[in-house]
Amino acid sequence: MKANYSSELFCGHCGRKGLSKVLSEYSERDIETLSSPCGYLVKQSKRPWGLAYILSRCMHCENVTLTKIDWHDDFSAAEYSYTILFPTGDQSIK
Repeated sequence: MKANYSSELFCGHCGRKGLSKVLSEYSERDIETLSSPCGYLVKQSKRPWGLAYILSRCMHCENVTLTKIDWHDDFSAAEYSYTILFPTGDQSIK
């Protein structure tokens, strides 16, 4: 996941973009298991995509927002899929 994603975060309360301080983040990357036709493990490799959960505080209204990010190594941070889970829970931002 690219380090400059915080400039793409929206506040779920006031709607401002890029004015968030990251309080906590969790990111996971999928692992692909490649096996032989006989079923033996050949190797495990990290896939170039994953999910991240970001808890941020808006520097304008000072409320917190929880955002889910679907990311891929080949995309820029602006191309990630951002979904605000809290406070609205159904707002999706691309």
